[in-house]
Amino acid sequence: MLKLSANLTLMFAESVFLDRFDAAARAGFKAVEIMYPYEYAAGDIAARLASNGLTQSVINLPPGDYAAGERGLAGLPGREADYQQSLELGLEYALALGCKRVHLLTGNLPSGATLQDVRPQLIDNIGKALQVFAPHGIGVLLEPLSKEIFPRYSLSTVAEAVSLIEEVGSPQLRVQLDIYHTQMEEGNLCALIDRYYRYIDYIQIAGVPGRHEPDVGEINYAFIFALLEEKGFGGWVGCEYVPKAGTLAGLGWARRFGIHG
Repeated sequence: MLKLSANLTLMFAESVFLDRFDAAARAGFKAVEIMYPYEYAAGDIAARLASNGLTQSVINLPPGDYAAGERGLAGLPGREADYQQSLELGLEYALALGCKRVHLLTGNLPSGATLQDVRPQLIDNIGKALQVFAPHGIGVLLEPLSKEIFPRYSLSTVAEAVSLIEEVGSPQLRVQLDIYHTQMEEGNLCALIDRYYRYIDYIQIAGVPGRHEPDVGEINYAFIFALLEEKGFGGWVGCEYVPKAGTLAGLGWARRFGIHG
């Protein structure tokens, strides 16, 4: 049976942030994910995790100046010091929260640049991230993002992420497969899962279009879940969607698919 993790950045928005941990546990979830936890004290988050018996399944590393459009620093020239600080802050939170996976955002491409232009810097900075996290048993994840949503993001296909992983060659570097983004960018979901399954460590889900519950839209999640169960996928499935009409009202899909938190 697949294991669900509630994305508390998007779900249970009926509650203030720290109370969302309590709400997720009451709803039956055993794990939670957070996009960017850094505006809250790590100790406060850790206390909510502990009091509710929750696992922190993944966090994003700091993206840089998010308000200015930055989505990661690993591919930006001249930001080496900021990037190193982001790794250190991410490690501080991952350790405090007992989180065994971090998503390294590879960032938007500089104006006029291509992935091949920034690839050497990405390879070097991914290596630096592994030097920080791997000694603590924390895996580093790369996630392709659709150009429909992030038109300048450096990784848009699973093949691009896998190419970097193969070049780096570390077992601690894996794919975070966001099925919402992958459907919009590539489609052919089951074939992609089958082809790259050995690289996939973490999965995120949402309905297309709209990024609402996964039982609404064009993706046949029942078929995808059956494929993942057939393959014996044991990682977390992150529910990174925006509830359409209240979090609890929209959780019927999980019961219908026979999976739970």
